[in-house]
Amino acid sequence: MSSPILPFTEANTKRVSALLRRSLRLAWDHTTKFQAYRTATIQIRQQFESNRDVNDPQQLQDIIEKTEAKLYEWRNPDPVIPPSRPGGTKYERNLKLPAEPVVPGDW
Repeated sequence: MSSPILPFTEANTKRVSALLRRSLRLAWDHTTKFQAYRTATIQIRQQFESNRDVNDPQQLQDIIEKTEAKLYEWRNPDPVIPPSRPGGTKYERNLKLPAEPVVPGDW
């Protein structure tokens, strides 16, 4: 568990921004229809905005821990992976041939 981060600091902004990005990616993994995704993003943003003015570091820590637990609970076992990314269907499909001979020896 990390130490409490004070509200309205750069570290807190980065941490909350990372949580928001993870939430949005998770919403995209659960649906590929844009209208449903857009509705989910609006709801996620409203949840983040409702906790925008939290001043107590302990309360902020509790909210962040609950958010991380919710993200872990809602993670998708089969996330959307772009084809060219590691784990995608086209990743390393056409590898370059090595410069040295493939089969050693003098044939």
